[in-house]
Amino acid sequence: MFRRDWSGLPADPIFGSNLAEIGYFVNDEDEIRSLDDPDSYFNFFLTKNERWNERQRFCFNAAIGDILRGRLENEDMKKVMLPLGTTDPSQPHVEIRVSDDLPSKKSRVIIFLGDDFQEFGVLAHRVLGGRGGVNKGSVINLIKELKKQTSSATDSASPGIIIANPGENFWWPEGKRTITFHGSTAIPMKSAVHLGYRSNEKRNTVPENRDYKEHVQYILEKVVPALVADTAKIDIIAIGKVADMVQEYLDQEYPDDDVGWSELCPRMNSLTTIAGNFDQAAVQSEGFKKFLTERAQAYVIGNGEAGSPVPLDVTAGGNVHICPTFSAGEDTVFTETILVNALGPILAGIQNISLREN
Repeated sequence: MFRRDWSGLPADPIFGSNLAEIGYFVNDEDEIRSLDDPDSYFNFFLTKNERWNERQRFCFNAAIGDILRGRLENEDMKKVMLPLGTTDPSQPHVEIRVSDDLPSKKSRVIIFLGDDFQEFGVLAHRVLGGRGGVNKGSVINLIKELKKQTSSATDSASPGIIIANPGENFWWPEGKRTITFHGSTAIPMKSAVHLGYRSNEKRNTVPENRDYKEHVQYILEKVVPALVADTAKIDIIAIGKVADMVQEYLDQEYPDDDVGWSELCPRMNSLTTIAGNFDQAAVQSEGFKKFLTERAQAYVIGNGEAGSPVPLDVTAGGNVHICPTFSAGEDTVFTETILVNALGPILAGIQNISLREN
């Protein structure tokens, strides 16, 4: 009778922990290229075996994450583990980055809330791992440009920065870090043919940061009061589903006039939504509606050069923007590249709002 031992199963593929071991390098133009063929970018379809291809991408993305963390350190972006007070990196936590001098930023702080499916610090893998390069396809260029801004008309210092992490909320105990939900399907298994990783909520979630909604709420309700000066105004840049969630969160009417349309109302300087589908015409709070028309901007895929106005009723989902709405550029066809391609006009809009008198 045929019998196959566990030891006879094919081993799960391992591709190394850095780009060189996987077969890639970063060239002089900051683009990731193949060691075997420097004219070629990352090749996902390494074999006809899906498990091999997914494992290669998992290791490739992990190597990119290490590169980004090094560059974030070079930009003086300090690591903070959530929930606040977490000191043991082996315990469940979500990593975010903040300006190392954040408490000294008294006028303005910018919070970047990326998409709900991207690895930490990644804007678009098709740019980061392809034409454009690491800095352009990640938050590094965003941070560099934000450092050139002034905080207000009376404060020439650059604003503080918080880089949140809504995409990585699956705690991987063996790796001692959070990963994306998609990444959780490619973590190492006992063999290449095991059905998958058996997860459960207790083992694979981070307290108060179980999903992108909890994470964003934690940033706004716990991180801002704890780490941001009381006098600092808040700019929020949010992408996709996260942008929709932020607007739903802010659309609250409080009876206390000192609070306004949201507990963050007195602190909000501007809101920038990218590729959002939230129907702003359905906003319940009149105060938030006024804020959207006066101190918000939306970027969508549309015709015309980046930053050119588009009709207010143009969105991907048929919903309506009531805030000033702009095109991401006629060459932009993917929502994940909107911030990459329209970075200049997006940040110029935020700077112009910050220089106004409230």
